[in-house]
Amino acid sequence: MNRLFIAISPPDDLRRDIAELARAVPGGRPVPIEQIHLTLKFLGDVEGGRQLDIEEALGLVSRPRFALSLRGVGVFPPRGMPRVVWAGIDPVEEVAALRRDIEKVLLEVGIPREKQKFAPHLTLARLNAPSLGRLQSFLAGNSLLRSPSFAVEEFTLYASKLTPRGAIHSEIAVYPLAALPSER
Repeated sequence: MNRLFIAISPPDDLRRDIAELARAVPGGRPVPIEQIHLTLKFLGDVEGGRQLDIEEALGLVSRPRFALSLRGVGVFPPRGMPRVVWAGIDPVEEVAALRRDIEKVLLEVGIPREKQKFAPHLTLARLNAPSLGRLQSFLAGNSLLRSPSFAVEEFTLYASKLTPRGAIHSEIAVYPLAALPSER
């Protein structure tokens, strides 16, 4: 049984920038650079036979490539004690359309749609007991964060193994997005 999720991985140069920003989060435990990703869908523990169905279904997703950039920072939960600091995604529409297509093909193999509203983001750091004043200063100082755009040319099915030192992510399958007519 594998613990699976589907995600977009940003390019290495952007991961380095995100990791550097994450180290500045007051009271935060930065996400390891190799684990920085944009989750499209968390599947949880999946049996081997069902995993093969998922892998095959994801191959049916047909969307064109698109570009994204990071925009702003925030926290989860939005009310109460913050536990996660994140960087937002812009534009949201293309990512949301890709996620809808993924949800549609997975529904065909018995994976239910998410009930929770989709909030695309990259997790920067997890918080234990942050100093709210310092955290608010960090958020205010990075509220206008804007990265150069990056091309999204594929999405990936990952396995996540939980260990005492944290999760270890490994690629199961990579699914290319269609080239735009101008790229052919």
